[in-house]
Amino acid sequence: MFIQVLVWTVLLILTTSLLTNGAKPNPPSSGITTVGSLKLANAEDCAGVVAFSATSGLKTNTRLKFSQTQVNKGVGYVAETGIFTTHCPGLYQFSLAGYGTADLKLTLKRKANRSDDWTPIVSTGIGGGSNLVFLDSEIGDQLAVFVDSGNPNEGTSFSGYRVAKK
Repeated sequence: MFIQVLVWTVLLILTTSLLTNGAKPNPPSSGITTVGSLKLANAEDCAGVVAFSATSGLKTNTRLKFSQTQVNKGVGYVAETGIFTTHCPGLYQFSLAGYGTADLKLTLKRKANRSDDWTPIVSTGIGGGSNLVFLDSEIGDQLAVFVDSGNPNEGTSFSGYRVAKK
């Protein structure tokens, strides 16, 4: 009888300890440490419109940075870098357009979360042009416009719009 009381007492103490100290599971990590100037989005940020449109691209190394932001609703686009980071997963429409020197070629590239590599998605033809694509984008994916060759004029643009939530 004494042993049973002792076992039940130990179990009661352990249970009470777990309840008061709050055993908390480790949440799964998305791999995102710092995402844009707004850090991570919350549910309220993803409830509304996510859209951006930027113009007047300036070549910085091989990536375009845009000097004018026409629309920036929701979270994700950082004007200082020209990079859109997906905070709110879903189906997105992205477009790019630009003209410049005869050898200009622009490419929309994506860097998936937890990746170091930019992967080409769509490009303009030699001499410039435009392209539009729909992409299923996950949290942490980044998209930007790169200059593969040539030099763009002031009229370049990069836009994105979340068409459907996940």
